Amino acid sequence: MINTKKALTALDEEKIQKLMRILPKSRNKDPLAAAKNIMGNKYPLPPFGVIRYPKGILWNEDKSRSFLRLIHGHTFLGCLTDAYEETKEEQYKDKAIGLVKDWIQKNPYPNGSNEMAFHDETTAMRLQYWLRLYILAKDKLASSDEQLLLENMAKTANLLSQDDFHSTNTNHGMFQDISLLAYAMYFEEADNESDRYRDIALKRLVDYFTYVYTEEGVHKEHSPSYHFLVSNYLNKLVVWLKDLSPNHAKFFVDLFKKTEKYATYIIRPDGLFPPLCDTESKPVVNSSYRSLYKSEEFLYAVHQGKAGRMPVEKDAVFKDSGYAIFRSGWERKEKETYVLFSAAYHTSYHKHSDDLNMHIYSNGDIITEAGPNGYNYKDKFTKYAYSSFGHNTLIVDGRGLPRVDHQHEKVYIKDYQLTEDYSEATGVNERYSGVTHTRNVRYNKQLEHITVRDHVASEDTHQYKLFWHVAPDLEVHVRDQIVELFRNNKKVAELEITSTTDVNIRAVREQTVPHVQGWVFPKMESKQPATVLELDFSSGKDSVEVVTEFRLANYKIAARDQGPFELESHYQSMNGVKYHFVPAADETLQDKLVIVFSALANKYHYVYNYMKTLDEVGANKLFILDDFGEQGSYYLGKNRNHVIETSVSSLIQYIMSKHGFTHKNVMTVGSSKGGYAALYYGIKYHFGQVIAGAPQSKLGDFLIDQAEHVNIAEYISGSDNVNKEYLNQILFNLLDQPVDSAPDIRLYVGTWDYHHKSHVLPLYHQLKDRGYKVTLDLEDRANHKDLKGYFPLYLGRTISEILDVQYVEHVPFKIKRALLKDNKSYFIARCDTEGHGNLEYAYYIYKDDKIVHKTSYIEEEIFRYKPRAKGEYRCRIFVRNQYKQKAVRDTNSVFI
Repeated sequence: MINTKKALTALDEEKIQKLMRILPKSRNKDPLAAAKNIMGNKYPLPPFGVIRYPKGILWNEDKSRSFLRLIHGHTFLGCLTDAYEETKEEQYKDKAIGLVKDWIQKNPYPNGSNEMAFHDETTAMRLQYWLRLYILAKDKLASSDEQLLLENMAKTANLLSQDDFHSTNTNHGMFQDISLLAYAMYFEEADNESDRYRDIALKRLVDYFTYVYTEEGVHKEHSPSYHFLVSNYLNKLVVWLKDLSPNHAKFFVDLFKKTEKYATYIIRPDGLFPPLCDTESKPVVNSSYRSLYKSEEFLYAVHQGKAGRMPVEKDAVFKDSGYAIFRSGWERKEKETYVLFSAAYHTSYHKHSDDLNMHIYSNGDIITEAGPNGYNYKDKFTKYAYSSFGHNTLIVDGRGLPRVDHQHEKVYIKDYQLTEDYSEATGVNERYSGVTHTRNVRYNKQLEHITVRDHVASEDTHQYKLFWHVAPDLEVHVRDQIVELFRNNKKVAELEITSTTDVNIRAVREQTVPHVQGWVFPKMESKQPATVLELDFSSGKDSVEVVTEFRLANYKIAARDQGPFELESHYQSMNGVKYHFVPAADETLQDKLVIVFSALANKYHYVYNYMKTLDEVGANKLFILDDFGEQGSYYLGKNRNHVIETSVSSLIQYIMSKHGFTHKNVMTVGSSKGGYAALYYGIKYHFGQVIAGAPQSKLGDFLIDQAEHVNIAEYISGSDNVNKEYLNQILFNLLDQPVDSAPDIRLYVGTWDYHHKSHVLPLYHQLKDRGYKVTLDLEDRANHKDLKGYFPLYLGRTISEILDVQYVEHVPFKIKRALLKDNKSYFIARCDTEGHGNLEYAYYIYKDDKIVHKTSYIEEEIFRYKPRAKGEYRCRIFVRNQYKQKAVRDTNSVFI
């Protein structure tokens, strides 16, 4: 107990000032303004804003642990003591001591008003604020107030000294010991226990710092901001103890030097902390740690190259600590690429269930994690934030790992390699019973590709999930096994999933049931929706490997000027399906639906077909994209599993149900691959009409022998003879269905197209033989390449005929001028056009409104005619392109 009759301190003013630098001040940027608010019972408590307590602080209110920590830690005293120190106005001192007295009265030890009243770290923090208040105001305190404060500081110091209250080997224990040491140093002459307290605190601090840092100088609590926080206190202790305890000070100096490299390399290119475990992603330059280290390299990292000197090495691996940090460089500052891979489990505090987690930054966040949501462990979002579901890691049989199980030795970096062209590291997680997860992360700096190989081994059958948490400002576009990421409609990355087993990719966002998923926490207790990619797969007793390749450049799917999101909608069923729905513009056609399937395109170039062609068709239109595999799946499936068909069919049924379309009022259309799909879906699902341009029918022959699209055959089923026959029979097997509700089918093909004899005629004859109503329309001397010109015209005209509406044909050229000139002995008829196409011209000569001469179509745009009699002459000029689209215009009249 403090003996107030003795001199309270023997410390000189310089030592008191060193002690004061250890003690906490205001957490607000403007302490005086904050103190004035508190005088009006409005308490600024960042990050929770200004909290009003008109009748006094409610110490027992039901709020989060994070909030109650600030209240019961008396952090508001920092504003009042700062204001008192600056202004010497006693109102701030009086308000402070009044709040302390109120708390003491309403929070008797040991239970207090709630669980945070005598929480380990909260108690330590409160003592520091009380001690600072006492040092500044002791000469102005009423005797009774001084005695009450001294007694309760002494009781708190005694509590902190007790082993059963001490939070050993945690930063909370560190705060307890710093508080106890500060008390012992200040009251070394007044409290008989001060020497014992000092010895206890110093021993604990040495033990803690020895324990909590790895040999590489990395703080073990798995949270970068806590590395800075603890290292900051380590540095403060160096300054404070230099004179008070030189031997201890040297230990702290040597240790502090080792902590700098990790602190330098962990900072992202944009100068922010990575949101790892309990670290919020904030600019380091805006924190109190911006000058923690004095080296030029640390200053460069903090200030994004605006100060200091560029570090020599791009990468840093702390193998024993469990961190691998790869960079593309330092010169481009925030535009550089940064890959963070963590594989360690050393302590329980601030550790999330994030084993083998990784982050990717490249001129902005790409892959992140949920981040911290505070310390209210009853809150479902807080539980999610620290769970395996909130990180880029593995789930086994629907369960993640516990945050704490003390299996420290079962998570580690196994190996790594750093070169100029690439960097890689391999981590291992053996915390799952009977399952070993090995992750290799390789960063190819030349290609800007990051390859992640997840190898999962077990002797039992399991269902697995891997998560990739996408930055919240990115739009996610899943295309089968390739996922595109866009920021502000600009593509910034794509990832491709390959595996030794089937992997289903699902994008989840803003989910709360059956469990929380698809959220990030930019600051504690503040959530924001974000997309999480869930990779679902299973394995038997064999191991399985899933490879995720992140491409930050050199994409497979070419980047576009703008993202696809304004056009496309996403329908999620067994698989996700992209589509574009256009409601009917013609009221008389509101009950009609035209479904358009896409033709083959180049690899990784997925497009919708016939949007412009059908723009003037007033019926409802549903354009469905086939972006599965390298070039599509014919809207069927993968590995003989028609799950894609199931999803497409589900989409169609959804649109029909939503808008009330009947089967007979649904028309399926497409050409080539799209024609095959139009036939398949139209026949199988008994729709009303089918229009198919040069479709394949024997799919195996086409993909494997004729067009050499073996990649598509392999995707759908396989490419051997057995699978070729399987593919050949898929469409023909449907023809055994009843024909009494079959669609009317129109087939269209060119006579020079090899599809005519190989695919269309065999199908046509079988359809006729089975009793289907089918029409075959031939385009003379047209081959398959001509289809792109002929079929749009045929499609527009045929749909208009079926719907009984006028067809407005889009002609890609027009006649600018038609001129008839008298050249004395003959007339010259001339036609000037604009647009494109291979054009031909026909000339009809009129005399007194009667045709006197006409030509067939010729290539000349100038025609000469010699009149035989006097009269009024004009010429009507017809122009057509290779697809027989026409334009016509009359010339001026000439009199002779």
